[in-house]
Amino acid sequence: MKARDIIIGAIVLGLLVGGALWVRKTRLDRQALKVTTPSVEEKISDTFNGLIVPEGVEKAELKDISGSGGFGIATRTEVLADLPDLSAGSFYQAWLEKDDQKVLLGKMRIAKGGYMIEYDSSKYPGYNKVVVSLGEKKILEGSF
Repeated sequence: MKARDIIIGAIVLGLLVGGALWVRKTRLDRQALKVTTPSVEEKISDTFNGLIVPEGVEKAELKDISGSGGFGIATRTEVLADLPDLSAGSFYQAWLEKDDQKVLLGKMRIAKGGYMIEYDSSKYPGYNKVVVSLGEKKILEGSF
């Protein structure tokens, strides 16, 4: 019986060690899968060569609604966007909207690797939606 007990003990010990190693490996694999996605602010900072959107300002993330792969961020004083390059004569426009009313802010200009426009939101009280378009086609939009 002693030989049988030793064999059973060795098998149980082997199963315990194998189980512990398996659990450790799966935990390490799960940790390796956790990938952080950069925020829109971090992406904008990269696009605009280190530009930082100040803390505490009201901002809106502009989401791609056209499938172009663009993104952006708007504050109450500027709109910053990473958008595909355009052919000569084409341009992106920025708009403010509220209810059924739209106000054209103007053509966006190329600056530091992206597109931007500056504006004074105090001239447009109550407008809380920002839209970037290419002609009539909406490309990005977001709300404060």
